[in-house]
Amino acid sequence: MLNVNTSNKWTRALWEPAAGVVATKPCVELCDMHGQNDFQLVLVDESAVPCRLKLFKGLRVAVESMLAEVPTGIVSFVCDVGNSESTCLAVACGSSLLVYRNMKPYYRYKVPQKDILPAESELWNRMKQSKIQKSQLVDGLKQLQLEHSIGVMSYQSQQLLTLNSADDGTAEENIQSEFIDFVLKKETRGGEGESEVQLQNVHITSVATIPRNQSQTSAVDVLILGTERGSVYFVDSQAYTVLQRNAIGGAVPVKMLPVGHFDLEFRLIVCTREHDVFVLRRSAKGEFSVNSFYIREHPFDVVLCANQLAFATRKRCLVFFSLKGRRQNSMKFDESIADIEQFYYEPKQYSGVLVAVSNEIHLFVDQLRVDTIRMDQPIEWMRYGRMGREEGVLVIATFGGGLCVKIFRRVANFEENRQTMAQRKATKGSIELPKKSRTFIDQSLRERQNAQLLHQIYQRDWFMIKWHATKTFAELKSGNHGALPTADSDEPVQVQFDLLGFGPLFRLKIRLVASKKLDGQQRRWMTFVYNAEEYQFADQMLPIPRPLMPNRPVTFCTNIRCLHPEKQLVEEEVKLVLCREDRSRPIWTANFQMPLSEAEIV
Repeated sequence: MLNVNTSNKWTRALWEPAAGVVATKPCVELCDMHGQNDFQLVLVDESAVPCRLKLFKGLRVAVESMLAEVPTGIVSFVCDVGNSESTCLAVACGSSLLVYRNMKPYYRYKVPQKDILPAESELWNRMKQSKIQKSQLVDGLKQLQLEHSIGVMSYQSQQLLTLNSADDGTAEENIQSEFIDFVLKKETRGGEGESEVQLQNVHITSVATIPRNQSQTSAVDVLILGTERGSVYFVDSQAYTVLQRNAIGGAVPVKMLPVGHFDLEFRLIVCTREHDVFVLRRSAKGEFSVNSFYIREHPFDVVLCANQLAFATRKRCLVFFSLKGRRQNSMKFDESIADIEQFYYEPKQYSGVLVAVSNEIHLFVDQLRVDTIRMDQPIEWMRYGRMGREEGVLVIATFGGGLCVKIFRRVANFEENRQTMAQRKATKGSIELPKKSRTFIDQSLRERQNAQLLHQIYQRDWFMIKWHATKTFAELKSGNHGALPTADSDEPVQVQFDLLGFGPLFRLKIRLVASKKLDGQQRRWMTFVYNAEEYQFADQMLPIPRPLMPNRPVTFCTNIRCLHPEKQLVEEEVKLVLCREDRSRPIWTANFQMPLSEAEIV
């Protein structure tokens, strides 16, 4: 038996190196087929012809069923509300969905052929009704090929137009005639009176499911089908009718990742064969939109990691995008990426992405590598989910047909690894400089081309700033905007004043506060400068008590009488001055406007 190296975060439950399974990732599913909360491995084994649909019990085949053709993908879905026993398995083969229930054929759903050219369908129907000859049918199809393309025509028309002469000498016309008879006999629906040729040009390339309006395990799902013609079908899993059909510009979907609920709000991320990424979005208001963006590394798979999208690319890169389509980060590997898978462990709320590279599986949480699993053989694909009654089960397939099952340990802890990797990334990581925006580039070109003009504008603006500052200071100095201490004042004094009354008798209330104790040897006065012909002050000078104690307010009051209120036309200005006897310049000054006085009532 080959030795399988594993980390201490995982337990090897099963290992069968000679299972002989040949399968692709889209044809592998972990689902509860019997509704007993017992999840089992279901896959399509292509090791023999015809291929077989197999249900495993552990790593032993329990049930198998033969398939007529190789499917492009399988997916499990729930078709009855609240009934977990209604889990079915959809197998996408050609243009049909083969629905299995309890691993037995249950229903065959054929995708509606909505991309057939009307003129092509009309030609075949007229041929069925014997209104035209076979040569006219071939000529009409060739004309449609010139007008459109052979790629948009039905498979029957494509095969008819590409038939050549046989090796035994049979003429091309005879081969085409026999093929037309075969198509008219096989691909006909309806009664004899209204026969119609059933043409096909829809081939399913990818399949997925999305919950309809609930998040429970037993909630009804909606099937999502991607076709070769670049169309996405949303199919009701109960009535098997098309709920919605959208085109993505002719690109072929190879991987679809749904997020949300179909009836409420959802996003569908589609990776295409042309390496474009399309996002089909329905908002909570019911508005639907289709957007696309290009990833230069050529993505081929996508998974949801927390609130980010992780894309695996052909150029050995793992690229992270936000749900809004903004690039977040990228990681480069030494070898090509074989597969990626979403990692989510609900008991500890771990969310990350598993990346298979050669014979190693790296686990990234918060874009930091926290664990590595090593195998002795190169890894072909992996599938993470529930198996049996265990959560956190990882099924690994190796080249050569080997199968391995690992279970995530309940006691595993990533916190130490995350802290160590975060510190290492912080110390060794290079500084990520922001990219130059278009606005930055335009502004740089403008500065280079108009350097002299920009310097003149700068000099003008600088002069205007100095002029406004000087003007404002002059206005404050003149007293138009309130109190202003003198330049040589070293006494921290705050003065507030209020003018009360309507006239002709006013009352001036002055409140003085010192922030520190002032010298008591020098005397101070509060005096007033006013127009003596208009006003009369009861006290022209108010002595300030000494010393002034810190933070102890001192209040003064004086009466002002307007001498001629009936002759007043303009407001007069009064100036308050705080003086000290040993200084010629005042300590503090302030101006205020006397209001127009009302006439004396008595």
